[in-house]
Amino acid sequence: MARRLNRELFVALGSTAAVLLQVAHPLVAAGVDQHSDFRRDPFGRFHRTANTSLDAVFGDTPRALRALRRIDARHVSVKGTADDGRHYRAQDPQLLLWVQATLVLTSLRWYELVAGRLPPTDRQRYWDEGKVFARELGVPDELFPPTIGDLERYEREMLGTAVVANVTSRLVARTVLHPFAALPQAAYWPLDVIAAGLLPPSLRAAFDLRWGTAERLFFRFVVESLRIWRALAPRWLAIVPHARLYDRRVR
Repeated sequence: MARRLNRELFVALGSTAAVLLQVAHPLVAAGVDQHSDFRRDPFGRFHRTANTSLDAVFGDTPRALRALRRIDARHVSVKGTADDGRHYRAQDPQLLLWVQATLVLTSLRWYELVAGRLPPTDRQRYWDEGKVFARELGVPDELFPPTIGDLERYEREMLGTAVVANVTSRLVARTVLHPFAALPQAAYWPLDVIAAGLLPPSLRAAFDLRWGTAERLFFRFVVESLRIWRALAPRWLAIVPHARLYDRRVR
């Protein structure tokens, strides 16, 4: 299921919403703010993150394990103190679980908006496969919400308790949304709309993302356009390069 969903190029358009969900957690935001190079090299950071993630999904076993080890090695030095005085570390299983939950749920929702609702067994399998990656990074089995329904409940509970965007969350989000100050704000509007459409209302407001009539209509237009693109575009244009390499390898 991970290869089925993550091979679709359009799924990458949901990555901004996933990152915003992550940094809405003040401790994740502190780690990104204090340790990430996203301000200096946003494209490079996105490319490295995407490449490593896709290696974990589509690479053979040694390549996938190397990708996960790279993530784990990067996390070792990511620790410090947030503005509110709380200590954090990127290898904290609770934070790793939150990050993995945002990736799984955002990708799943975006995929289903475009490609249609998956059967319950496929939705569960996607989460079960997500546990594999998180387990390799240090999340113990007892922390995992067992079912996809439990995962969705976990997300709602986190959004009502630990995941409350603070000043650092908003500063990081602003740079994630608009990484190049030289570009006019209007240039970012299409991606802002996609992110807003995939976020819960409370976070749209926290990150100052508009969701009026124009935004809702454009979001629907994007979804319908992607459905047509997915049906008509040659597969080599519609899937990620890592998936094409995987397909050639297993033939």
